[in-house]
Amino acid sequence: MRGYLLGILVVPLLKHCICGDVVNFDGDIKDFVVGKSKLFVLTDHRLHQMRLDLSEEKRKDITNATHQYRVNILVPFDDNDTLITCGTFRDGYCEVLDLNDITKSIYDQSISVGPKQNDKSVAFIAGPSTDRYLLVGKKDEETKPQDPYPVVKLWNTLQSQIGGIFNIEEGSTPSIQSTARDVEFVDGFQRVSSLYLFLNAQTDSGRKVQVLWMDSNKRKKTELFESLQSATIECCNDKARPVLVASTVIPSGNGVIWAGVFSAQDQQDPENTALALYDISAVRGRVKGFCNTGEKCDSESGSNLQPLSVVFKYSSMSSVAAVRSGSWIVLFIGTSDGQLIKLMLDEKFTPGCPIVLYKSDDERAVLPRMHFVPVDFKYIYIALRKEIRRVSVVQCAKYSSLKDCRAALDPLCGWCVNTQRCSNQDECSKWMSTPKNSLQEPLVSFQAWDDKSSRKVTLHLALSLESTGNPAFSCSFTTGSVNLCDGSDLTAVFPNCSCRFTDQLLYTGDLNVSAIVAVEDQKVTETLTLRNCSNITNNSPNPSYTQCVQCVSSGCQWFFSSQHCDWKHGPGPQLHAQDACKDLFSNMDYKEPEILSLEPNKVSFHGRNNVLLRGRNLESVTKIHIQGDLDCIPKESPVFNRSRDTLRFHIPPSGTKGTGKVCVVTPDDRCHGNSIITYSSQPSCTGIQPTVSWWSGGRKINVQGSNMEFVESVIFHNSAPKRLQTQYNLSSGDVWFHSPENNNYYGSSSSLSFRLNVGNSTVDCEHLFYELDPRFTLFTTLQLGNDLQVNIKKMVDALNLSLSEVNVTGLQGDQQYHCVLENIESKAVICNIKGESGAVTAVDSLNIRVGKKIIFRTGDRPAYLVFFSIVFSLICLFFILIFCILISIFRV
Repeated sequence: MRGYLLGILVVPLLKHCICGDVVNFDGDIKDFVVGKSKLFVLTDHRLHQMRLDLSEEKRKDITNATHQYRVNILVPFDDNDTLITCGTFRDGYCEVLDLNDITKSIYDQSISVGPKQNDKSVAFIAGPSTDRYLLVGKKDEETKPQDPYPVVKLWNTLQSQIGGIFNIEEGSTPSIQSTARDVEFVDGFQRVSSLYLFLNAQTDSGRKVQVLWMDSNKRKKTELFESLQSATIECCNDKARPVLVASTVIPSGNGVIWAGVFSAQDQQDPENTALALYDISAVRGRVKGFCNTGEKCDSESGSNLQPLSVVFKYSSMSSVAAVRSGSWIVLFIGTSDGQLIKLMLDEKFTPGCPIVLYKSDDERAVLPRMHFVPVDFKYIYIALRKEIRRVSVVQCAKYSSLKDCRAALDPLCGWCVNTQRCSNQDECSKWMSTPKNSLQEPLVSFQAWDDKSSRKVTLHLALSLESTGNPAFSCSFTTGSVNLCDGSDLTAVFPNCSCRFTDQLLYTGDLNVSAIVAVEDQKVTETLTLRNCSNITNNSPNPSYTQCVQCVSSGCQWFFSSQHCDWKHGPGPQLHAQDACKDLFSNMDYKEPEILSLEPNKVSFHGRNNVLLRGRNLESVTKIHIQGDLDCIPKESPVFNRSRDTLRFHIPPSGTKGTGKVCVVTPDDRCHGNSIITYSSQPSCTGIQPTVSWWSGGRKINVQGSNMEFVESVIFHNSAPKRLQTQYNLSSGDVWFHSPENNNYYGSSSSLSFRLNVGNSTVDCEHLFYELDPRFTLFTTLQLGNDLQVNIKKMVDALNLSLSEVNVTGLQGDQQYHCVLENIESKAVICNIKGESGAVTAVDSLNIRVGKKIIFRTGDRPAYLVFFSIVFSLICLFFILIFCILISIFRV
């Protein structure tokens, strides 16, 4: 009885797995919404009510033995403490549930509100505060093409409204109509007194993204629809992206800033999707194909909306959400390859470094809708197929020092002097963080200039930090164990400090300087090499582009009029060497390297070893740069094998999925070429076939799974680990290798575990079991015309040998005959020797090869037969001796 009760308690818990901030459901997630302090998740068969910590409170089945009620509208009505659900059951069905207990039904009605098929729709609570409606935007499946059909309707949400709940009429049936051949609603929301709907429409001139605007202050539905304005949204200048994938409104004090993900619908394009920002506060005009009830839909006026800024491009963005923090805009981007990316924008919409908050091991797409925890916006909920995750939007705590905290390139993270840890600002009173418009600047930067009148060199250091208080601040500069500056020539006022020293220290050569900056309890140490700028080209009669780059990279200034390098005359902006010297480069007689191909050009995010680059003029290449689409700083990889037209190098791990641009670097620090490499998920091993090998090894083992082409080798873990190279079958997608010999004790079954080697990482796979080598005993022959059938007896084993794994050769004197295998049974192997040039009547012995090793030669009799022969001979000899002794005794 206790076991029965335990089952009742445990089984419901196993319906979905709760593992920290993740929940796995037993069906695909169709939609999820956040209302007040609840999270509502809709799957194929159930509606789940959950707390914000992802623990389940209630569930409601939407399927029974007789019918399936498919919910396609899920809208929380917070002001009324209800949850509105509508779906398809017979002609349609809507139900109003208690927001705090979804098992309690407040009202239900048979009515068609949402789409009947799997088309996208948009639904949310809209209208003035005195009259709240359910706005639904959907395609009408029953209307003939080119005829105006309703696509937007307003439904009552309360019985007190005219006509009662779920009524749409006010004497007539008001709606927004369309004549477009295909309409797909993507998003919609109400912002103060404005209603916005965003959709994809198939028009006579092609696919377009359009926005519909209405005045939500209008109390009557007819008046609200009569306020309709619309416009076409265009993206982008580099290429047409006519399909809207997802969108979000960005909280803003002035105007309405909206972000949309646009797609070119080319999955092979590394910049297939673009994220662009628009000011939609003044949508004016009309687009052809949309009108109010009773109007003609063929008029068009106004202008198309152009982006304020295109802030991010990626191969497969699938969703977007946004919050504000002071002057910063924080965008959260979901991707079709299972990543959640955080992107910061400054007040000029300049993007910072993308930060990957979450990355799935497989290719599950992030669903288009994402929601924040409504209390403090410190977490965001994302859905991936059957999984809901709660991801922290601020991950400051993992950075243990000021330097690491600033290097995270997240303006929401700063160093808290009070608590001596990396945190967000609302947890701290004295907080050091990234200054505005400084996302791309390093934490520490240097400048040096020469004051020729005083024969002094000034070294200036600046920290890219701002503080809410006045932190204690000091600097020191040393060369070797000697202080570079005395007290009078050293100044430090947060966040800058300067050091002046005599230029005689640079006459004998380069000067290595160590700078130590102390900010409260945190110390940052940086090293740099100071060069005498005037010596860089003094000894060179022909200044070149390379020398100019060397000059500017050393913090000096190149003077084009005199073609020489010298000190700067004072502080100023630091120029990029390639930009400062570009005029010299154009005059060079220079054979630029070219990249023709990369093999392979698709790798796991763990990287890849021994990649082959083919091209031209590659002999001068010093290193490779790989700039990922989520990287601010390119990764470098040395060249370890080169020729004029090929290079070999290792692709370092990316840490993210997506694409990277590969270029080759020459000694002048220029990067040439722009080849694309794609980072995908790591391989996943699902099994091997066969699962057992014979002891001596050499059996072909196929490894099944996904992304197997990224596997470089397999590593067996035993007393002497072995790394075996693999081969990839393009047609089947399998990796295969030959099993190693088992060095363990020969004579019993055992197993060896192995892993898949991917770049500099490994992925768990399977155990390979071992059995004794196949054992063959005797053979007989049977004449069949000119052919000779050979029947070989074998011991029963668990190897399940295939015909391709066994090779039999018959030996007759100096002649060898290939025996064609016909069948392998548990106790026998049958093969035929073809008598093509005459009858084959007999063979003296057989060679049987299994895999790569001859494990049986009948001319050498099996070991156990030799043993029995020796024992039998000894016994016979013993009896003969006894017999001789007895005869001798009787004769006597």
